[in-house]
Amino acid sequence: MNKIKKMILSIVLILSSTIVYAADYNATLGNMPVYAESKDKGVLVDLVKEIQKESGNSINIKVLPFASSLYMVQKSRSDFHIPLIKNDIVDVNKLPFTYSSETIFHVNFVIYSLKNKKIDINNLSQYKIETDRAHVAYFPFKTSASNSISGSLSKINDGKIDAFIFADFATDPYLKESKFKNLSRELYKVFDVKMVLPKSAKAKQIDTMLSTSISNLKQSGKYQEIMGKIDLAYSNWQP
Repeated sequence: MNKIKKMILSIVLILSSTIVYAADYNATLGNMPVYAESKDKGVLVDLVKEIQKESGNSINIKVLPFASSLYMVQKSRSDFHIPLIKNDIVDVNKLPFTYSSETIFHVNFVIYSLKNKKIDINNLSQYKIETDRAHVAYFPFKTSASNSISGSLSKINDGKIDAFIFADFATDPYLKESKFKNLSRELYKVFDVKMVLPKSAKAKQIDTMLSTSISNLKQSGKYQEIMGKIDLAYSNWQP
């Protein structure tokens, strides 16, 4: 009888240990072409799924409008958001979130404007420029929130704004499919891209889980296989 009790106790302890150490996480991803189009489609979706496998944890994936995804982290309703460029013009301590230790890839931010209206990249404050709603505070000059990538490109074409600045990998597909052959592209800056975590007691644990998983994926070559599709050097093609 004592043996049976000891066996039951051992099982309970094992189960208890599993409950303590197996964590479930919520990940929100900004909805963008190629990056994250649905919870089952996108390069960053594939990355999170591989992190889930590598870590052994269950990760619930939601693809939301970019600003909404970031807001979920700020309110601690999501454990991490992907992706966000590293903002070098704002004190990190003043941000309503914290960045991951890992840089997950690099992104080319490109200025889209009219071919016949030359933009002075060294004096962008003189222009009317739109960018993604979640990125308006990421530039040392004034920008306005864009309602959509295609809408902003249309505004440039109609002369309502001077330029749109955003990631080439997200914007270029719209430009290639559009009729706007009178637009031009110019590299603004290459940014480090991070994951975003809530400012909470759980942040360090989340960051460790992500960093360890990514390190293991890099060693196996799986990380490069996934992220090599979007971590690309700038290509100066024109419509």
